[in-house]
Amino acid sequence: MSETRYAKIINPDTYEVQVGVGCDEAYYIEIGMTLMDVERAYNCLWYVAGHAPVEPEPTPEEIKKRKIEELKLALDGTDYKIIKCSEYQLAGIALPYDIAELHITRQKIRDEINQLEG
Repeated sequence: MSETRYAKIINPDTYEVQVGVGCDEAYYIEIGMTLMDVERAYNCLWYVAGHAPVEPEPTPEEIKKRKIEELKLALDGTDYKIIKCSEYQLAGIALPYDIAELHITRQKIRDEINQLEG
């Protein structure tokens, strides 16, 4: 989605622009900026509208790496349950979670990570 902003082209080959932030129009004009249609690209840089690069498709290896990271975060997200169960067990209190079900869930995640890494 393009916007009209004060900007100045800083790379004529890629049409990357420097965009003025704020409302000091006189300053922007003074430093050589003009009103133009610009858009922000996936890489957070600004370009003349219609020239922003498109995010490249991830490679199969990148997809696999992202999936492994997601799975590890999911595993990390259950660590507190294991710690809490250990604490309760040491204190002789009934466990707050079904430890068998928790183990099965976590092992499935580990197995998937191992499969992707192997």
